[in-house]
Amino acid sequence: MKAKVTVLLPSLNVAGFIEECLISVTGQTLKELEILCIDAGSTDGTLEILESYAKKDKRIRVLHSDRKSYGYQINKGMDMALGEYLGIVETDDYIAENMYEELYRAASENDLDFAKAGFDVFVTPGKGERYQLMIPAADCGQVISSEYFMKREISNDIYIWNGIYKLSFLREHGIRLNESPGAAFQDCGFRYQVEINLGRGMFLDQSFYRYRRDNGFSSTYNPDCVKYNLAECRYLRKWMEENGIWRRKVRSFVARETVMMALEPYLTFRGVRKPDKGVRDAMEEFRSIIQRDREDGLLKQEEMLPKHWIEMRLFTENPDAFEAYIAISGEARYAPYRDFIRRMSEQTQIVVFGAGKAASYALCLMRMNGIENIQAFCDNDRAKWGSRYMGYKVLPLEETTVRYPDAHYLIASRVHSEVIREQLSMHGVEKEKISVYTLPLSPMESTNYFLKLYE
Repeated sequence: MKAKVTVLLPSLNVAGFIEECLISVTGQTLKELEILCIDAGSTDGTLEILESYAKKDKRIRVLHSDRKSYGYQINKGMDMALGEYLGIVETDDYIAENMYEELYRAASENDLDFAKAGFDVFVTPGKGERYQLMIPAADCGQVISSEYFMKREISNDIYIWNGIYKLSFLREHGIRLNESPGAAFQDCGFRYQVEINLGRGMFLDQSFYRYRRDNGFSSTYNPDCVKYNLAECRYLRKWMEENGIWRRKVRSFVARETVMMALEPYLTFRGVRKPDKGVRDAMEEFRSIIQRDREDGLLKQEEMLPKHWIEMRLFTENPDAFEAYIAISGEARYAPYRDFIRRMSEQTQIVVFGAGKAASYALCLMRMNGIENIQAFCDNDRAKWGSRYMGYKVLPLEETTVRYPDAHYLIASRVHSEVIREQLSMHGVEKEKISVYTLPLSPMESTNYFLKLYE
């Protein structure tokens, strides 16, 4: 049976997560799979779990990597893959059972180089708890090419595991991952190589991949993110040089993305700590690269978002002013999260008013930061009364004020917050016991370790 999709599972010491991942991959409704598990020397029982599954499922092969490098593991799997398309699942994540069936159908029917979809981030902050927030794909259902990415001020496609790629396409263009040590940000170069060479691609208006956000060992939380992004920038530019890619449109695209690779992680970093010498040296090299891009005419104001143009100019023209700006920006970005979490942690009881989108984001942020004093949800919709929302009971206001007379009410409604505030006041809730959730509805930032970062 020829595999329609080869699925790569790179692993290193993920015994606590690997079975859920394997169950989701082996249980796909698309049965014509080849599953390559590439382990980099796990010592926590991961390898034994992989081998036990391989004995039960002939589609599984366990490969051994002699290097602890995510990029090397993926490249090794690509070299050995026999499927028509290639998928990647990081082994602390899992996937919906119809992921590869739906992606393969779209890819084969439209002769695509890639088919990708939205995904859900998920967290498991406590025993029996699991919360998911969806990140939808953009511009779904249309066939796109590299031109789609080249003309954008910033790429809207920043992950590689939420889709499948035609293996012949990857091999034809020599698309590989950077084989640097570790497992941090090595998908960046791969993604840009795909976007630069894309002939036919499509995003699906669905969500299949489940991306874990509460693994403290994930590269997401690595303080050296700036240095890792610099390594990817070097790798991508070397690949472009070796492949003779000199078109201005492509070089300008990479130049704009380099600004983001340099400044966005640094903003995140400066929001929580000061840079050490390694980070400062990395930023200085980024500055030299971006200055050369400006001198070569690759960065133009009309092709960039205003914010990025301003930050890029500060970064290259006045480093001291940039440092002052970024310190203020980092504090301004994270202070509202920090202040919200600390305020909620001071409350004896919390009732969330609203059982919709904003409420789910507020709950994830609170639970990810260890806030356990959430009692219930309250909502004006009678149809929701008595049901459970994200594991909590939904009650009418009259019942919550009786059950929880000392509760602090967090209004999680973007449209009706003032009406709800008046409603709470009419039921005797004091002004000091009412807050409104105004933080951005960002799945990534709502599932972050903000309080822990500031401790």
